[in-house]
Amino acid sequence: MKENKRNTLISDDVLPVTSRRRALSGLGFANIWIGMAIVISVFSFGASGIEKMGVIGVASATFVANLIIAFIGSLTGDIGVEHGLSFATYLRAPFGTSGVHLPSVARGIIASCWFGINTYIGSTAINYFTMALFGIDNWFLWFVIFAALQVINTMLGIKAIDKFSSFAAPCIILITCWMFYKVNNLAALQNFSILGYHPAQPSASYWFVTMSANMGMWAALAADIPNMTRSLKAPMGEKNWFKRNINNWIPQFATLPIIEAFIAIIGAISFKTTGNWNPVEVIQQQATGVTLVILLVMVILAQWSTNTAANLVPPAMCFTNAGARWKLPYKLAVIIAGLIGCLVQPWNILNQLYTYLGYFGSILSAIAGIMICDYYIIRRRRLNVQDLYKSDGQYRYHGGINLCGMAALIAGTILANIFSDFGYFFGFPAAFIVYFALMKLWYLKKFPQAEVESNYDNEYLGISAGRDWIIPGYEKQAGYDIIPEINVDVSTAEYTGGKEYEERTGNRLIITFGRQYGSRGRELAAILAKKLDIPFYDEDMIKYTSKALNISESKVRNVEEMQRSELLDLLTAGSIYAAKEYDASTSDKMFKIQSKIILQLAKMSPCIIVGRLSNYVLNEAGVNTIDVFVAANYEDRVKNVEKRGNMSRVKAENYINKKEKNREYYFNYFSTYEWGKPEYYDLCVNTSSMGLDELADHIEAYINAQ
Repeated sequence: MKENKRNTLISDDVLPVTSRRRALSGLGFANIWIGMAIVISVFSFGASGIEKMGVIGVASATFVANLIIAFIGSLTGDIGVEHGLSFATYLRAPFGTSGVHLPSVARGIIASCWFGINTYIGSTAINYFTMALFGIDNWFLWFVIFAALQVINTMLGIKAIDKFSSFAAPCIILITCWMFYKVNNLAALQNFSILGYHPAQPSASYWFVTMSANMGMWAALAADIPNMTRSLKAPMGEKNWFKRNINNWIPQFATLPIIEAFIAIIGAISFKTTGNWNPVEVIQQQATGVTLVILLVMVILAQWSTNTAANLVPPAMCFTNAGARWKLPYKLAVIIAGLIGCLVQPWNILNQLYTYLGYFGSILSAIAGIMICDYYIIRRRRLNVQDLYKSDGQYRYHGGINLCGMAALIAGTILANIFSDFGYFFGFPAAFIVYFALMKLWYLKKFPQAEVESNYDNEYLGISAGRDWIIPGYEKQAGYDIIPEINVDVSTAEYTGGKEYEERTGNRLIITFGRQYGSRGRELAAILAKKLDIPFYDEDMIKYTSKALNISESKVRNVEEMQRSELLDLLTAGSIYAAKEYDASTSDKMFKIQSKIILQLAKMSPCIIVGRLSNYVLNEAGVNTIDVFVAANYEDRVKNVEKRGNMSRVKAENYINKKEKNREYYFNYFSTYEWGKPEYYDLCVNTSSMGLDELADHIEAYINAQ
């Protein structure tokens, strides 16, 4: 473990994502893809193809291209689903622990440039709006502000990206349909038949050129999609590829081909009717008022949702991998990616977009070919994951460089550039073949790979074999935080109750109490404990927790059931997965320790335990309990708090509201239950209806009836 802590190949953000840390659903992934798919430059593909093959040709070429990209992306996506690995971390296998930096950092810089391009497009739309309505003409100011907002959103982690996409996706779909309606109206005014249009000089070869250009557009995401799929929920132990990857392949096939084809059609119609392929500019020339606002929203949402998932997360993960020796955090890597995107002057790159796309696609097509060959053919989906994080492990090859991967990358890139019009169809297979031949004839003999030598043993599989990859010394980051053993020093010899219940039911008498603040639930629990002659635990939990955490009891009181500023936590601590599911804060650790204490108390003797999610903790552990929830009328609760705290009514009401919100937050944060739902309890009692002694008698009668 100490050796791993000094390892220059490890940082929190490049560790495998375990099943406990995966929070992205298939629907969430589909929303992210919808957001990524709306890219302004795709409109130009439709415009360039309309005079060569008509609208049907444009749509079919775009659809088929993105169908292939979805297929390749689904295949590479299994790397994230199966092993929880990022794109750059996985590339250590085909390129070596040092050689990985060439393809991954190149990919990171390219994506950062795309971030700048899309931010510039969004900022010009904002500037057009402010200039038209307020006379403010300063696109560079909006460029800086827009870039900063996107960087902050991405810094908040995968959950924030997911939440934004779930909002942006339906808006983008509706606004894109509205754009189609507008350009279709222009076509109708000019008596232009969309489906009936036949170009004067059709070109069959241009169909393949358009398809190849579309594939170059998404070559990057088809390769580095593991950066996203490592967050996808997946069934443990599922060996069927399609079932295991259901949240991976369905969103890709259901979104990218359809949406891209639709966008290309809009670009084609826009160009044919106005001479301008960019429908944003076309509608800007005609739009006023609400229409202009709608257009602005479309542009901002489209560029924002594309940038966070496609052009900030991937480079951040690449830079984090390259900066592992300095423990470069994800959030700083996002800032670096954003700065690169701004400093390259994207407004100049936009003028040379097709040249840029050509070089871009050629490199990434070769990388995708190498990945598919290495993962599915050479290793058959098996990986010696632990060695990916060892500088002297099997992936060291020649001084940290896999010459086979490098040779294949160079060969694929060169061939793709020679045949630039069809780059993907040459770069991908060339890299695939060169890598396969060199590995089989040379490297597998010189540098034996454990997963291959084992005859592809299942011990090198992850999720499909029911396994999470955990790097020693990083259990906490994997969601398997090591909690110290708890030894509760409690004497229960003086209590004799619960024996009859255990003889009658075969279960120990364990009662949990949940309660509304001010309902006198603690007093009721104490009275019942005395009647039943069993121990009662409430304030004792603070003492036990304080001892286990080695902190003061006052600090335990302050942290218990306290809401945290999730925004502040996410911006200042944690990684891309810094969401409530994985944030190893003091309150999280306290909950785990208190859960251990609750389980230990329940094993020692019959007892009553008040609050601290004791019903959830014990039920999850399979312990039979009688769960009681105590409520009271609001007026009575206010009076109880006024009397107990010697405070005014206003202060008592504020105190109740604050405590109730904290309890609800605590309950919903740490459990799968919902606060205050009666179905989680065996008995719900109201202390406003009768005296506490009488209520205790009723609860005792219920227990005796079991």
